[in-house]
Amino acid sequence: MRRKQRGASAIEFALILPLLLLTVDGIIEFSLLMFDKVVITHAAREAVRAGVVMSTPKPTPLEIQAVATNYCQHFLISFSGIDSLQVNVAQSIDGAYQTPLTVAVSYTYTSLLFGGALAAIQSPIVLTSVASGLNE
Repeated sequence: MRRKQRGASAIEFALILPLLLLTVDGIIEFSLLMFDKVVITHAAREAVRAGVVMSTPKPTPLEIQAVATNYCQHFLISFSGIDSLQVNVAQSIDGAYQTPLTVAVSYTYTSLLFGGALAAIQSPIVLTSVASGLNE
């Protein structure tokens, strides 16, 4: 009787292994996606902070954009580079006192394992974060 069941556990393992790997990959992908969302949120906040603090001369929109881009270059986990990163700065009246400054950061997430296969099936995942502040 015992001899007839030899190898059954190997077959069961072979059947369950793809499901286990897909589950682990899903957990990793979701974690990386959420981490990247937090990074672009912090990048937008850092750029707004750099733009609204009282300084002479006030930072230009390009300098504010560079703050967000540098932050993402250091902390973003990206498998295709940060070429898809877009930073938009909306500032009114050259940073006059109590005028709003808004920074929007968007990034197209690329999957780790099934990036090319999922791109054919679904639209790309675009992460966006917007931060605002009043000039000091």
